[in-house]
Amino acid sequence: MYHITIRPSTFKITPDLKNQNPFIDIEENVILKKAQEQHKQITKILKQTLVYDIKKKGNIPDIVFTANMGLSCPRLPVPVVIVSHMKYRQRRNENPYIEEILEDRHIHHVEFPDEEVFEGAAEAKWFDNGQLLVMGYGHRATEKSVKTLKTLLKTIYEGYGVEPPRVIAFELQNPHFYHLDLAMLEIGQLECIIQKEAFSAGDIKTLKTELRVNVIETTDYFCLNSIIEGDRLLTHVLTDPTIKSKLEHITEKEVIEFDTSEFEKSGGSVRCLVFDVYDPRMIKKKSSQTNLAKSPKL
Repeated sequence: MYHITIRPSTFKITPDLKNQNPFIDIEENVILKKAQEQHKQITKILKQTLVYDIKKKGNIPDIVFTANMGLSCPRLPVPVVIVSHMKYRQRRNENPYIEEILEDRHIHHVEFPDEEVFEGAAEAKWFDNGQLLVMGYGHRATEKSVKTLKTLLKTIYEGYGVEPPRVIAFELQNPHFYHLDLAMLEIGQLECIIQKEAFSAGDIKTLKTELRVNVIETTDYFCLNSIIEGDRLLTHVLTDPTIKSKLEHITEKEVIEFDTSEFEKSGGSVRCLVFDVYDPRMIKKKSSQTNLAKSPKL
């Protein structure tokens, strides 16, 4: 697996973003230089990361949030990404740029059917070595989106002669957790941390039949919008003074905090800025990892 990120050269808050999530204030202005430095600090510490820079400008203020690019499919003999169909029109403008990046990496891509909303890896998390997909819906994706994704995954995986993953889905209860990647952090193949407010009691009980679930309760809504990399947990500057020790105790990882304040103005943080690619070529030819130091220009 490697990561794709996009520099925040087009990042800004526009009137179109009004009411798209609880964190956006269209009166706020992005300090672009600060955003670029914050992004640089994250990509510097991440291993196996490919950084793209969008040069052909368009109305794509949120393309920096690459977790929404789509969903990369593990266990397949070739790299495959299901490209998102975003709820809001200005984010649909990103698709030609996303497809160009995927083509640059020689990644097969499949369009999510445009009759339903699916916002990529921000709404779904892989567990059990890619055999289980947990999905959150209710604020962007819908129950119909879940059914569509199940059908699409079945078609893709069976087309390669691979057993399709099981998909389980839960309705997100609190609008602060409008994407699953704010409500859940995967910390192992069969273990996660969740925000209690994001799920119903019944759904938490169901989730515990599938995974080892650590439940936290905090108003730090970005603390789980994080990445586990080796022995480190990469997160934003925590706002709850009790949460760092809890995360360290649960994960047995070193918690490293990054200032993502510019991105939080638009409702995103560390996890939102990084797209994971499952690519069997990385296993077959490890020397190809050296290519990830490049920063292609679009």
